[in-house]
Amino acid sequence: MVRRLFLSLLFLFGMLGLRAQQMYMRVEVMKPAEVKVGANVRSLLLLNNTPLTNEIPQHCLFAAAGAFEDLERFDEVAVLPSVSPSASVDSLCNRYEADALLALNALVFSDIQANGYWTIHYPGGRSYSFFSYTDSLFCEYDYECAEIVGEQLAYLLSPHWETEDRYFYSNNDEHIAAGLQAVSKRDWGAAIVEWNKALGGKNETVAYAAANIAVAYEMQDQYATALEWTKRAITCFRRINTADAAQQVVNLRYYESQLQERLANK
Repeated sequence: MVRRLFLSLLFLFGMLGLRAQQMYMRVEVMKPAEVKVGANVRSLLLLNNTPLTNEIPQHCLFAAAGAFEDLERFDEVAVLPSVSPSASVDSLCNRYEADALLALNALVFSDIQANGYWTIHYPGGRSYSFFSYTDSLFCEYDYECAEIVGEQLAYLLSPHWETEDRYFYSNNDEHIAAGLQAVSKRDWGAAIVEWNKALGGKNETVAYAAANIAVAYEMQDQYATALEWTKRAITCFRRINTADAAQQVVNLRYYESQLQERLANK
């Protein structure tokens, strides 16, 4: 899912460091988990596998458990502060009724970054290792960094909402303006109709209309069509021999990558 909640719709036109006049709105986008966990894993057990003897690993693990609870990826998440070295994955999963174990293997702090090294273990011997990290420049104490590392872990393993900006182009063309007026009413169909009428205009207007149409289709969860219109807008901007047009190509390339991600995770 790309969009489920509009946070704001801002009709504030400005240069934004560029020549092209734009308006933007903020939308919430469902981001897929970066680290995939089997859909059958509903109960997760977090445990400390570091050599540290202080309470810092516990701060990390309990912060992760709290974040997992907020994100609702798993039905149950529990923390096992210490474990016998002889305990096997299968025996721990059976004892605590967990579908998988997530072990914190190490916490490493530097002046720049704090890193947590993790391994997720499944019954039967399969495992996968990865790391989570945070910028340590803004942490006064190690336990604060450890807590953020734990929170970042939860976001790596869970689909979650993130706020992103979506941009519309504006100029003096009447159909571009009418389409933007339709956007203010969230009438995407009417906006597309108006912007299609602008496709017979000057090069800049055609490029603006195509880029705007792409976003309108995305807002209707039609990602493949949005991707087609984004490519068309890129082609149109390439025909305009200005530095600003070249910058818009870069911006739309980034938007293209966002749409490709949405389409892949649809």
